[in-house]
Amino acid sequence: MIWELFNRCVRTLFPKTAILLRNINILATEQGQWRSIARRSSVDRHGNPLPWYTYPAIEYLDTLDCSDCRVFDYGAGSSSLYWAGRARTVTSVEDNPQWHEQVQAAAGPNQTLLLRRERDDYAGAIANDGIRYDIIVIDGNHRVECTGAAIEHLDPKGMIVLDNSDRDTERPCSAMLRDAGFIQVDFCGFGPINGYRWATSVFFRPTFALHRNDKGPRPVGGLG
Repeated sequence: MIWELFNRCVRTLFPKTAILLRNINILATEQGQWRSIARRSSVDRHGNPLPWYTYPAIEYLDTLDCSDCRVFDYGAGSSSLYWAGRARTVTSVEDNPQWHEQVQAAAGPNQTLLLRRERDDYAGAIANDGIRYDIIVIDGNHRVECTGAAIEHLDPKGMIVLDNSDRDTERPCSAMLRDAGFIQVDFCGFGPINGYRWATSVFFRPTFALHRNDKGPRPVGGLG
């Protein structure tokens, strides 16, 4: 009641400040950033796992029907749990034994978690099953090598997600994908935990054919 009274006073006396406070509330509370900062874990407002991507990228991915997708995740963690709740299967690879053990303890029945400590084994883990994946996430180590492997093992209708694509170290990955005929779409903004904005990019070929679900675009904190 006190908070609501405070908000009413601010809206009445300082309408411009009220807009700013509303924006802060959307980021901190409705998108769950404050909870993720407090936990030091990428989660939404309810504590459910989120990938450590930008919020605009997450909102886009939420519009896709991934129920029949096979996902390969370079870099395991909360993103693996997020995809496991939405996709048919998720295969993740890690090179840190301690983190591998921690993530493995929370893995679901449709998750496979691989431990590959050497660079070539890590990047080449995607070839283990001899299949093409619908979604490939590059969010771990050895990203240039992983990008080359991802191009070879992506289903023609699928997509590649590259996080931190704004960093200089990731620019060769983006260039490699564009040279291979991929279209790059960048989602810049805030995301879980971090106190700065960054970019998560999605890459797909003209043959991209993942279906949208019935949610449509419903921005957190929007009017719809």
